[in-house]
Amino acid sequence: MDKINVTLGFHILEDKNGDEIVFKNHATFNNCNCGECPPATIEPVNLGECSNEHYHPYGYPGPMVVKVPVVLSEVKVQIDLEKEVVLNEPAYDIKTIDKKVCITQCHLVPYTNKLFLAGYVQKNIQYSTVDQENANSFSGDIRHHVINADFRCVTAVKFTKQPNFGKSYKSKSNVLDYNMVCKDEGEDNWIHYNQYFEPIFCEVEWTKILETDIFNRNNECLTEFSAVNCFTNFIEKMVVYIDLKVLQTQQVFIPEPDCEVKVEKHYEDKNYEDNHNSCDYYDDIEVSCIPGKGMVARPIKRDKY
Repeated sequence: MDKINVTLGFHILEDKNGDEIVFKNHATFNNCNCGECPPATIEPVNLGECSNEHYHPYGYPGPMVVKVPVVLSEVKVQIDLEKEVVLNEPAYDIKTIDKKVCITQCHLVPYTNKLFLAGYVQKNIQYSTVDQENANSFSGDIRHHVINADFRCVTAVKFTKQPNFGKSYKSKSNVLDYNMVCKDEGEDNWIHYNQYFEPIFCEVEWTKILETDIFNRNNECLTEFSAVNCFTNFIEKMVVYIDLKVLQTQQVFIPEPDCEVKVEKHYEDKNYEDNHNSCDYYDDIEVSCIPGKGMVARPIKRDKY
């Protein structure tokens, strides 16, 4: 390439024959070799704030039957882990360790209270190395090392709401023969029944990790600073807490509200009498809960079919 022209929004490169090659985005342009790329700047764009209007959500009051996720149990699980970490090169100290907990399995065995868990704690370890030294100082680079500490366990949970499990069976019934005194060998009757159930799943509320790092400083990495030793491995002892919700979609009955509901002022008119403020007229209203006002209602007009 003999010449590179940079324009806003796209790039034009001319090859040796004078033909133009247009790259319409910066991502394609940035794939060229670093020695051939000129410095480029992208002008920032200031975005204005959009206005909005807040609405309180309304919904139909009961009685009604809904199918929603139901909390069967909420547990705080403690998992104790110990793992030896081996670094790629000697380290002077650990700058920081970022951790996150990932759950790969959360399975309740049907007709039991045993919850099987599996997952890992991912750790991004940033550490400083020793490359150069003199009589007064030493220096090095900052490196990082990412590892996964796997765990598997089973825990017993207590149910605040019992899970629904299906059932299946197969049964056989017999018919009498023509003389009504013996089984008819020429006919069989069967019942095959399968009742299915919604899967049981988990939801992580929060995680917490408490840890202790024990360093094995047995590596003499410096000459001038003989009292300073480095390490290439250390032991991590972790206590991991995981708060889990065990849920299952179930059919639930929501009863009629047993309360007095105030109709919001901007919905009141001369045709809407005060005795309509009662929850007894749930067929004609939607309800909501507004802080400082409590339960409020608004009249609705439903389509008739």
